[in-house]
Amino acid sequence: MPSKTKQPTIAITGAGGFLGSTLVEHFSALGWNVIGLVRKPADYTHTHATFRKYDLTGKLDPRVLDGVDYLVHAAYIKYDREHPDAMDLNFAGAKRLLELSRKKNLQKNIFISSMSSHEAALSVYGKQKLAIEQLFSESTDVVLRCGLIIGKGGIVKQMADFMRTKHAVPLIGGGKQPLQIVAVTDLAAVIEKTATSKLHGTFTIATPQVYSYKEFYEALARAIRTKVIFVPLPFNLLLAAFKTAAALRLPLGVGEDNLLGLKALRSAETAADLKKIGVRLSSLEEALARTKP
Repeated sequence: MPSKTKQPTIAITGAGGFLGSTLVEHFSALGWNVIGLVRKPADYTHTHATFRKYDLTGKLDPRVLDGVDYLVHAAYIKYDREHPDAMDLNFAGAKRLLELSRKKNLQKNIFISSMSSHEAALSVYGKQKLAIEQLFSESTDVVLRCGLIIGKGGIVKQMADFMRTKHAVPLIGGGKQPLQIVAVTDLAAVIEKTATSKLHGTFTIATPQVYSYKEFYEALARAIRTKVIFVPLPFNLLLAAFKTAAALRLPLGVGEDNLLGLKALRSAETAADLKKIGVRLSSLEEALARTKP
């Protein structure tokens, strides 16, 4: 537990997002000095946190990391028709931020990556996460490859809202894709532990138990007490539909990159990494019951 006489200062990029806002609350509750890095600081107020301007695509203010001990980089630009160059933007933005962190001699940098990050990744999201990981030092920094984050936000909330309104779930490839999860509150605790320990390197943060996507959908439907039907859809048919929608500039919220990410999903052994950090992760059912997305 951090000392009460001199609390650490942590800066969090993407502090206005689902994960970032959870981290602001988590570290504020610990009594840490929290700095949320966001595009429009004037839009945010918090009793125990301050906000500074940070834009992945903009010029980096050299003072943005003044007084900071730890940096959590969670912000990213989504690849879509408005940002077809998202991979280049995310990589360049992370590189500028990390170079500044090195100059300021921060104690540790923590990058929020994804299990989508691997050499066989098909999606831009997975490829950009993998590229950015290479910027971080295995000897001084921490990279967290996270499973699907369960909480009151993000893609899980989008799925839950879709179920509530449509009462249907598109099931691609029979829903057999492997899935491992992490509750957002558990992830916040992992970030705290890796920041304050001597740990460094790359860790996969997800339940040792591997679920299928169909099992996940069934558990989510039970958690939100909604009956749904599964609609089987061939991968190639859906891919063609997304390509057509993109060409017609139809706003779907999801697209080809999401589908490619789903196709390239793979499971990972996580027990050893979790043991090193000293955490037990909630199961899918526990995470859904706690957060009620």
